[in-house]
Amino acid sequence: MEHTRGQPLTHLVDQTRAGPAREDHGRAVTANRQAAAWYREAQRAVDPQRVIVALRLAVAADPVFELALADLGAITGTLTLGLRRGQMNWERHHIEVVHVAATGNAIRAADLLREHLACVGCDPLAYRIAAQFRQAVPADDLDDIADQLPGCHALTLSRAHPPISPGIGL
Repeated sequence: MEHTRGQPLTHLVDQTRAGPAREDHGRAVTANRQAAAWYREAQRAVDPQRVIVALRLAVAADPVFELALADLGAITGTLTLGLRRGQMNWERHHIEVVHVAATGNAIRAADLLREHLACVGCDPLAYRIAAQFRQAVPADDLDDIADQLPGCHALTLSRAHPPISPGIGL
């Protein structure tokens, strides 16, 4: 496209940023860029309370960002069914893991998490949320998963961290 005198160049800059919003591992997410940025913050957060704040900010930036809604709902106990607005396959699998874990079927959630991680490699929030609801699972059932995760989120996924607790507001 040829530049016309007096025409702002912003349309050219926007073309270089074209493409889907992405999460921390480069996977496309069905959200706007600001919501995706807050979701990346939640993925990287070591402090469990920061996870909640970042997820709330992601939802505030994109109120129909189903991935963030599912994670926040599972953590806070306000789980609702999403709108299903054309999610990516990995997002659907992540949401299924989170929903199953939050509804109390920790063993099934651990099985789904293994399948999910076999496909995507690393998903720190799916792991953390499933681990939060692991009371019904034998103590070492998710430890074998943690030992196989890549080192990209080693601090985030450390078993030494307390469970995520919904006791914080914006």
